[in-house]
Amino acid sequence: MSSLKHTVFAESLLHYHAAIFQPHLATVGLPEDVLERPDRKIPLNQYNQLLEVAASQTDNNLGLKLGLGMLGEPRNLSLLGGVGYAVRSAANVQAMLDCASRYIVVHAQANELSWRLQGAHLEITYRLTDPSVLDRRQDTEYALGTLYARLREYTGEKYAPLRVDFEHSRPIDTGLHKQVFQCPLKFDQPTNRILWPAQMLEEPLLTADPRLHQSLLPGLEAERRSRLADTDLTARIGLVIEANLAVGQIGLDQVAAHLHLSKRTLQRRLGELGLEFAQLVEQIRQALAIELVSQSVASLTEIAQQLGYNEASSFTRAFRRWTGYSPRQFRQQAAEGASRLAGIATSTSKVPSTSNRAIMSNAR
Repeated sequence: MSSLKHTVFAESLLHYHAAIFQPHLATVGLPEDVLERPDRKIPLNQYNQLLEVAASQTDNNLGLKLGLGMLGEPRNLSLLGGVGYAVRSAANVQAMLDCASRYIVVHAQANELSWRLQGAHLEITYRLTDPSVLDRRQDTEYALGTLYARLREYTGEKYAPLRVDFEHSRPIDTGLHKQVFQCPLKFDQPTNRILWPAQMLEEPLLTADPRLHQSLLPGLEAERRSRLADTDLTARIGLVIEANLAVGQIGLDQVAAHLHLSKRTLQRRLGELGLEFAQLVEQIRQALAIELVSQSVASLTEIAQQLGYNEASSFTRAFRRWTGYSPRQFRQQAAEGASRLAGIATSTSKVPSTSNRAIMSNAR
């Protein structure tokens, strides 16, 4: 199933904030070495689970604070690897956004950044394209927080955002969001985006370094091509199947049409990979079922429907065949295991505290 998933590089974020993330690695099934190896590729779903679990156990605004640099950030070190260095060394905001949108795939395969001019507004949009990643709030707020902080820093705080939209629902407490962005906030929106004054697009960056920028591009381009190649046919088939399980459109004909291939070509390509289409559908359904039952808060009936089962009893029989447990038993065991790990983590490590004055100083 791992071949069907997108990945993200650990980069320096996990290393620098090891005290925050280390206690929760086992809960999401990640090894300790992700804290020490920036070149370590992590399944995107587990990376997002790590952000969500860490936030649930420490601070619901964890993603936003990380993006804004409120929990500390090393000087002259990019937490996003080579992409971060290339972005900050670009000539102006437009070159920065072009660079980020082209090379974000080097950092994470299913992250997408885009921009456009819409009247008097510069609209910057961020989204995750992997439908199997269900919990996204912390990743989204980390991304938008990073965008906000970097654009403010690199342009000398000359511009302020006009509006910020979030895909996820409004958190119970939005005090920090209001305090930082100081503009209208909208939740449950079709996409995540920040609107800025259009004239910001041509603003030179204070961190511009033309020689550094040009020297980084060839390596990033090579990595970009490699990362795109990694998103192979199997992964694309898997994503189509995942996205259509609930509506039942998972026949070979429908998947082939979605991929702009003939049915015969798709069958041949699957044969070359040693895959049977029906087995692939079953494998994806099984992996998603385990993820949803153990990680999501959706009811078992809702999960059954999301996986394409008309009756909950059919889902229960299939789940018991896959795991030896009913969905209810499996969820209970997963919850008990997470509680034990969280208890151990709480007794051995705490997140460093940050004063309100330090938080606002870093946010400016």
